[in-house]
Amino acid sequence: MKLGFILREAFDGFRRNITITVAMVITTAISLALVATGILLTNMTSDTKEIYLDRIEVMVQLDDDTSGTDTDCSGAECAAVKDKLDANDEVEAVTFRNKDQSFERFVELFKDSDPQLVAQTSPDAFPAALHVRLADPLDTSAIDEIREMPGVATIVDQGDDLRGATRNLDAIRNASFILAVVQGIAAILLIMNMVQMAAFQRRTEVSIMRMVGATRWYTQAPFVIEAVLAALLGSVLAVVGMFAGKQFILDKALKSLYDSHLIARIDTSDIWVIAPVVVIVGVLIAAVTAQVTLRWYVKK
Repeated sequence: MKLGFILREAFDGFRRNITITVAMVITTAISLALVATGILLTNMTSDTKEIYLDRIEVMVQLDDDTSGTDTDCSGAECAAVKDKLDANDEVEAVTFRNKDQSFERFVELFKDSDPQLVAQTSPDAFPAALHVRLADPLDTSAIDEIREMPGVATIVDQGDDLRGATRNLDAIRNASFILAVVQGIAAILLIMNMVQMAAFQRRTEVSIMRMVGATRWYTQAPFVIEAVLAALLGSVLAVVGMFAGKQFILDKALKSLYDSHLIARIDTSDIWVIAPVVVIVGVLIAAVTAQVTLRWYVKK
């Protein structure tokens, strides 16, 4: 087998079908970039959850009567709620703060960032509360058990914001995967069309080669390599696009969120990790699609 002949035939196919080849390269690049984006968003969502898991707590605010008379959670209503939470395996810790302690904590948190707000806030503005640390901050089943208990006024769940943020990231991820599937189907159809056109254009040449003893694999190899090379170009374009998108679009758009540690950062190393997967998947899909197409449509 002469490798030079096979490669020459493959590159000749590129020139003959340049329009459809370019379309395939672009479509493959978009579909693979969307798949990679979905994976990166999945990792980003998971890392974002990790950022907040140690910070999140549920605040069980007590009603005015309990807050005004119970300074150490020794009263019947507060003690009942605290005991109920302590007995639940899903609860890691419960901390009681009376009205004065709640105000002191507020002052400590905001005295530097918003002193005017602190000055305008009355010490009576805050009720006594139980601050609950859950084993899984996204699972609030333990809190549901005490919602209707006497003495409980309102429940403030910091995990609501995290769940909302992760739902938004999951929605973007799912949209990326759906678009990737659509683009992937289009890329596969383009590969099939390109292989059929190339085989049809060279049908006489292939027939002569088969008559003089060339193997089926030898005559079909240029078509497969042509598809693989186009997919390889698309894969490389997808990787380059991800690096460019990160540097010129993503980092600038999310800079304030990154700096505030509100969401996990997508690093260049994350793209380097996924880049080989993108290239390998693109090449394998092209090779398999081309080979199957040849077996279905090329009879000689």
